[in-house]
Amino acid sequence: MLENRIENCVFPVNYFYDLDNFTWIKSIDEPSDSQDGMKQVIVGITPIYSYIAGRILKFKIKPAGVDIVRNKSLGTIESLKHFGIIRSPVSGQILEINPEIIHNPKVVNDSPFDNGWIAKIKTKDNLESLESIKTINECKYELDFQIKKFNVKCFKSFPDFEMFELGTECSATLAKLDEFMMKNMRVGDVIRLVSDDPTADLELLRWAEQNKQEILEIMQEKNSVQSSSSNSSNNYLFNIIIEKTKN
Repeated sequence: MLENRIENCVFPVNYFYDLDNFTWIKSIDEPSDSQDGMKQVIVGITPIYSYIAGRILKFKIKPAGVDIVRNKSLGTIESLKHFGIIRSPVSGQILEINPEIIHNPKVVNDSPFDNGWIAKIKTKDNLESLESIKTINECKYELDFQIKKFNVKCFKSFPDFEMFELGTECSATLAKLDEFMMKNMRVGDVIRLVSDDPTADLELLRWAEQNKQEILEIMQEKNSVQSSSSNSSNNYLFNIIIEKTKN
């Protein structure tokens, strides 16, 4: 799949994007397949909306057979910190709902463009002529603006938990991490650890090897807010994504 990377977020090039509603659309019909101007599309939410919502707990999507109107509700999305409406980027009739998002909502966090699609819709809308519907080449600068505005981070696996340890020495951070993982996490859960300790990346790799846990990803970013602690002399933050693989 051809893709365009903006910051650390990946956007497929053969999709359309509705920036106003944080949704995407993919046509699954060839032009010769359409009848009476009708075509089938798949829609979902962008990783920007996924990050804004946080770890998604529930979707309520209108059922197959229901007619929907562009910019009106396709359903709702719910997390611990967010409840919002998913606004359809096209008008038409719902053909199918992705059952996976009902049973495992976090799949949308982890895979918003592939396994985490929302619905298949039959529509007459011409995607090329709809206002606010754009290709990646037409909207990549706007997507970059949204990513910066909402401080979006795209990770290989969306975290179930987060720990922010700024101005804390790595030895103390590791002790807190051990305790948190033991008390709060199950095998397979993922945590995002944010640290400004200059040695955090090396120490966490060493810790993971010793404790048989898995580091999925380490991202480094500019530290825009310096801690008042004398221990915080690093100009960068580490975002370390850890999966619990052993009790």
